[in-house]
Amino acid sequence: MRRFIPGIVIAFGTTAASVVAQDTQMPESADRPSSDPSIEEGEARKDRITTAVGAAVVSTYISRGISFSEEPSLQAYVTVTVDVPELTGGAVTRVQVFVGNWNSIKLGPVEPTETGQLTRFYENDLYAGARLELGQRWTVSATYYRYESLSEAFEGYNDLELIVGFDDTGIWAGAIPLDAFSLSPSLRMVQEAGRPGRPDALYTQPSLSPSFNLGDPERPVRVSVPLVLGISDEYYDDVRGGHETVGFFRTGITIAGQPFADRIPALSVDGGVDVWFLNDRVANGLGNSELTGRVGIVWSF
Repeated sequence: MRRFIPGIVIAFGTTAASVVAQDTQMPESADRPSSDPSIEEGEARKDRITTAVGAAVVSTYISRGISFSEEPSLQAYVTVTVDVPELTGGAVTRVQVFVGNWNSIKLGPVEPTETGQLTRFYENDLYAGARLELGQRWTVSATYYRYESLSEAFEGYNDLELIVGFDDTGIWAGAIPLDAFSLSPSLRMVQEAGRPGRPDALYTQPSLSPSFNLGDPERPVRVSVPLVLGISDEYYDDVRGGHETVGFFRTGITIAGQPFADRIPALSVDGGVDVWFLNDRVANGLGNSELTGRVGIVWSF
C-alpha cells in the first residue's frame, strides 16, 4: 500500500520508488519500493552487493486507486540486492536477487489505541524476489510480498508480483528531439494470496513512462510523465455490489536527479505529483479525481 501527495514538488534525484495499504483492510504494492531494484540502484555496479536506503514523505497514501490513509506519511525502506553472474549466459545477461523491508508511518494526528504509539506504524512489509535481464532490453522480475501492520490496522496477507519491462533507451534517437527519451513500457501483475475477508484478486497494471533528460549532460535532471492504468477481476468493489474492472488512470510528473553528485554521488533525490482519475463506481474512499505528491531521497552503496 502506498500513497503520494505533498503538493507540487520539484526536486533533484535519480529515480523513484514506493508501496500499498488499505485502512480497515490490508495493503498492496503500488508505491512501495519498486520490486525492480535496478530503479533504485541506477547503473550497474561492480560490487555484487548493493544496498539502497530510501525514504519519502507523501501527502496522502493512495495505492492502486484506493485510499489507505488520509494523513501525510513517511515511507521508508531498505533493499539489499545481490548480482549473480554465475547464472548468466545466452539470452540472460544479468541476474539479481533481492530482499527488503518497506514501512508507512503516519505523520499526522492519530487516535490512541491499545498499541499506543505503534498506531503510527500503519504498514510494515517484507519482500524478496529475483530479476532477470534478457538481451539488454527486456527485464522480468518476480517478487513475494508479506504485508503486516504493527498497529493492527489490517490483517496480514501475501502478494505475488510479476513485472515485465522493456528498455527502449536509444531507440528514439533522431526521431524525437529530447535527450535520452524513452517510453519504458511495462506490464505488472499482482496475485493476492490469503487476503482475509474476500476472494484473492488479480491486479493488472499496464504502463508507459515517457521520460527525458534536461540540463547539464554531466548532471542531468530526469523528467518522467507516468501513464498508468489499474484493472482487476475482483479487487475493485462496486458501490452497488459486484466488482468493477477498471479502477483508475494515473498520470503526473516526476523530476529526479543528483544535486550533490560531486560530494555525495550515491545520493539521489526525487519529487513530483500524481493526478488520479478514478472510477466513481468503485468504493475507494476517494473522489472522482485526486492530486497527490511526494518528495524522497535514496542512498545507494
